[in-house]
Amino acid sequence: MTQDAKIAIILLLKGLFYKSDNEKAFFELATNSYGAISDYFETIGLEVMVDETDGYAYLKNRVYEEEAEALPKVIRNRELSYKVSLLCMLLRKKIAEFDMQNDSEKAVVTKEDIISLLSLFLDIKFNEVKIKKDIEATIKKVEDLGFLKKLKISSEAYEIKNAIKSFINISYLEDFDKKLQEYREVNLWS
Repeated sequence: MTQDAKIAIILLLKGLFYKSDNEKAFFELATNSYGAISDYFETIGLEVMVDETDGYAYLKNRVYEEEAEALPKVIRNRELSYKVSLLCMLLRKKIAEFDMQNDSEKAVVTKEDIISLLSLFLDIKFNEVKIKKDIEATIKKVEDLGFLKKLKISSEAYEIKNAIKSFINISYLEDFDKKLQEYREVNLWS
């Protein structure tokens, strides 16, 4: 196994792995060593998911057809808070709109855009400073998940990463739209 393939394995173990993090390792994963890397992870019940078009890869638990073959799950499902789930859904909706309107490579939002998106769901009784801190903490958590990346040109601007599409599909987005309407009506932010 090549050095780049080993690096790809390590980057996959850390979470979402973007081509921009290490182009040589991503190229090695997507082409030459995919079979070997996939076999490596299959032994512990993981599947390698690669999206060459958008340039990212990640691991997920393998789904077994027969219960007798199943291994314990290596990757635990994370339960996201309401705020993080809401922001992820709003970003997924934003990237879908962006894809329909623009030919540019990056979907970019500012911190102010995010605040205005989330403010529709905030109770106006809250302290404005507390709300901003809550939103900043939520943005940081979504960054840690790998769905947002702070741009180097501005500390107030973020790129919405395309990997969010793999985790939140359009049908789920439509269902969530209905739920968001309900939340809007009762100003639920817990």
